[in-house]
Parts: sequence; C-alpha cells; structure tokens
Amino acid sequence: MAAWLTLMLAACGDSDEPEVAASAEPPAVEVAEPGAAVIQQDDAYYDELRARWFALEHAERSAAASPDSRNADPEQAPLSAEPEPVSELPVAVIEPESTPAIGIIIDDLGHSLSRGRRIIALPAPVALAILPHTQAAQLLASEAAVAGKTVILHQPMENGAALAIGPGGLYADMDRAKLEQTLQANLNNFVPIQGVNNHMGSRLTSDRQAMDWVMQVLAARGLFFIDSRTSAATQAAFAAEAAGVRHLSRDVFLDNERTFEAIDAAFQHALTLARKQGSALIIGHPYPQTLEYLEQRLPELQREEGVKVVSLEALLARKYRN
Repeated sequence: MAAWLTLMLAACGDSDEPEVAASAEPPAVEVAEPGAAVIQQDDAYYDELRARWFALEHAERSAAASPDSRNADPEQAPLSAEPEPVSELPVAVIEPESTPAIGIIIDDLGHSLSRGRRIIALPAPVALAILPHTQAAQLLASEAAVAGKTVILHQPMENGAALAIGPGGLYADMDRAKLEQTLQANLNNFVPIQGVNNHMGSRLTSDRQAMDWVMQVLAARGLFFIDSRTSAATQAAFAAEAAGVRHLSRDVFLDNERTFEAIDAAFQHALTLARKQGSALIIGHPYPQTLEYLEQRLPELQREEGVKVVSLEALLARKYRN
C-alpha cells in the first residue's frame, strides 16, 4: 500500500501523465486558452491521492490523536533525529484592530484550472498557493494577479514519512548549492510570486540549517514565508526571524475532514481565534466541499460574523506595524 501510494503521490506533483497502471490514470481534457493549451487532469484523481496520503500518514497515530481534530496538523510523522535546540523566538506584537480578520490560503493548486479559477472568483482576497512545474501554474498566477489576488509558491519539502513530494522538492540531504538552485528554479517557474509556504515538509522544516538556507533566498528576493506548521518541531519561524523574513504561521487547517459540518466547525474555530487574538490564518485545499463552503460563506461573512477576510499582506502589516 505504501509503495503504491508513493508512486501515485509522485504523479500528483508532476505535469506529465502519472506513471501508474492505465486503469488508474485520470482522463485528460484539453482546455482551450488564447495562446495556450492546458491539459487538465481529472480533479477527483488528485483529491483521492491527497485523501489517501492523509490516511496513510495518520494510520499509526490515530489512537493517540486529539479528540478535537479541527486544528490538527495533517503531517507530523516522526523524525529520524531530534530538532536543533533553539532559543525562544521574539514574537512581533499584533496590534488590535477594530475588526477581527482572517487570512485564507488554498494549497495544492496548479493541476486544475477550473478549481483555481473558482478560488480567484471568490469575493474575498483568498491567496493561491501554487505548486511548481504544474500544468496550470502560470495561467492561474497571471489570472490571479489581474484579479488582485495574492500568489505564493507552494514549495514541496521533504516529509517525515518518506512520501514522494513531486518535482521541485527540497530535501534534508541536499547541500546548500543544490537546495538553493532548486528553490531558485521553482521561484522562476511562474510569476508573480509574493511569498512561499511549505507543501508537506515535516522533515525539512524541522532542519534549522536547511530552513536558514531557504530564508536567505527569500530575504534576497523580498518574499515572505508562511509556515504551514506540518510539524510541531518546525524551525521555520526561527529561521525567518533570523534572516529578517516576514512570516506568519497557520492557525487552522480548514478541511482535514471533508464534510460540511467539519469544515464549518474548523471555520468557526478560526473566527473564534480571530476575535480573541485579532486575526487568524486558515489553510484549505481545493476540494469541492471546501470550495462550495467558501462560496456560500464568504459573501456575507463580515455582516453576519463581524470578521473580515484580508490578504496575507494585510495580516503581515498588522503583525509588523511599528
């Protein structure tokens, strides 16, 4: 099962046809665009891969899981070594605002043009986290920029379960030159890019030296970093602080469970956090259930809940206001 899933996950991050049995290949549909031909794989195929990855990653830890899964990390596999000890991170003061705010990021974009466009069409500044070297990456980034939406690189990083992460991945055994070369190539894969967040990454984000190298590249480009917090041992915020990179950390995963009730519970938890601490950051995925929920919920959110959706840049401005 694990070997099969590893092959399937490698295909999930690849713009070529998946290297699996013919019966498992998703149908391809050509989408005509002015000056471009985009091959759009079956959306349900990638949903199934993501769900199977999640199930495998958590199978051995389900008994120890917290009864409240709304804010659970979807990737916290054991690491082969203890994380580097660090001193306490100085926390930037977030000044109170008259209106509580939430930021929303949708991860794993680039495979499906139609789902990416649904996110762009949302009546709120929802950010698009796009995987590198995916078939619709550049088109989605361009359309999002025209619509005034934030675009970030969804950077694949090594996880603790040794699962495939797709092309453009960063690994803990890379030397500095190889890691920087790979990251630079990903940052040049599509434009515009305002920041970066991690795809998987429980292993790499726990490696302080590797994260220092990542942050130095981002600092040179003036990009921010969003820590998806796929490991409690993450060193990302410490490395970002040391490099002078503006950063935020995820508060809530929206769709660990793909039911309306579970998504709504996670969203309500984020609203509660926003009212308590001034703001909260949500990360979701392009599941049909997630998109339908946001399409229904966001239009009247501020009027009904007194909480507004703001861009990642606005959340960073709140955090780093002098």
